[in-house]
Amino acid sequence: MSSSSKQSLFHWFLGFYFRLLCILAVDLVVTLINGQVLGLASKYEKPIATLIGMGVVLLLFFFLFSIIDRLTKFVLKMTLDIGKFLVFRKTAVLLILCGISYGIYMTYYHTWFGVWPKIKIESFL
Repeated sequence: MSSSSKQSLFHWFLGFYFRLLCILAVDLVVTLINGQVLGLASKYEKPIATLIGMGVVLLLFFFLFSIIDRLTKFVLKMTLDIGKFLVFRKTAVLLILCGISYGIYMTYYHTWFGVWPKIKIESFL
C-alpha cells in the first residue's frame, strides 16, 4: 500500500470519526434542549413550551448541518497542517479524538443520569 493511499485512508477515517462526534454532540445538545423544554412546561402552557422547543431545535439543525460540513473540512486541514510538524502525528490526532469522545461520553452520562461517572483507576491497572 502506497503512502498516499494510507494517508487518504487516514483522512477518510478522520472525517468519518469527526462526523460521528459531531452527530453525538448535536444529539447531546438536543437532549439538553429537551430537558429545558420540559422545564418550560412548568412556566408556560405545554403547547407553547412545545412550540418554543421545536423552534430552537429547527434553528439549531438549520445552522449546524452546514457548520458541521465546514468544521469537518477545517479540522482535517488543521490536522494536516499541524501534522507536518509532529513526529507522531497520527497517534496525537487519535489521542485528541479519543479525548473528545471521552468528553462527550462523560457529558451524555451526566445528562442521562444526573451525576458524573465515578472513574476507578484501579480497574485500569
